[in-house]
Amino acid sequence: MRLDGKVALVTGASRGLGLAVAEALAAEGAAVAALARVGDELNRAVERLGRGGRRVMPAPADVTSSPAVDRAVRGVIEQWGRLDILVLNAGTWQGAPIAETTDEMWDQLIDLNLKGAFLALRAAIPALIERHGATVIGIAWLGGWAGQPGSAAYAASKWGLRGLLESAALELKPHRVRVSIVSPHNINSAGRAIEPGSEERDQNLEPAEIASLVAWIAAAPDHVSVGNVTIWPLAAGIRGR
Repeated sequence: MRLDGKVALVTGASRGLGLAVAEALAAEGAAVAALARVGDELNRAVERLGRGGRRVMPAPADVTSSPAVDRAVRGVIEQWGRLDILVLNAGTWQGAPIAETTDEMWDQLIDLNLKGAFLALRAAIPALIERHGATVIGIAWLGGWAGQPGSAAYAASKWGLRGLLESAALELKPHRVRVSIVSPHNINSAGRAIEPGSEERDQNLEPAEIASLVAWIAAAPDHVSVGNVTIWPLAAGIRGR
């Protein structure tokens, strides 16, 4: 297993893509800490991740709370003594034209998608630097590279995430900490059944497909650094006119 002996922390790991990423890292042998709000959903996720004797622990925290995130990261270090992989996945989506975007919608998207990533990264940096070969992977969105009508607040949060992580890549490079950004598009986040070979299949990615890419980046040789990666379903990619 390519990540045997490594320790990973995944934010937003109680469901959807975050849970798929946690499963992919655990399948490669990593010990995984699942960071999410305290509750039954996190408990079920940890139970699922721990099947087969995998090393897993809950890291209960509201990712927008600095004290809570700091405690969660300390808990991982106290439990396993190291942190090799940080996946900044926690986030949410809401869409509206700019003129209809409320203060509450803007604040929620910026707080969860951007501030939450900042807080987790800041808390984890000392432990990551100590490893001299750690990996940070942020989950962005294709709209973080090109503006999207009807989702300006969400796009702004992901553009901000891109700026945060590209800056982090330069700051952390001297410490051999690699920083990557994965920008997916059209995720079947609801987990509905899609018939193989159908037109709908060509229009949607499964969380596990993105998670396998994240695991591959985390398991790359120490001298390899992966930058910004976009991943989309065939029918949503670049097409001729």
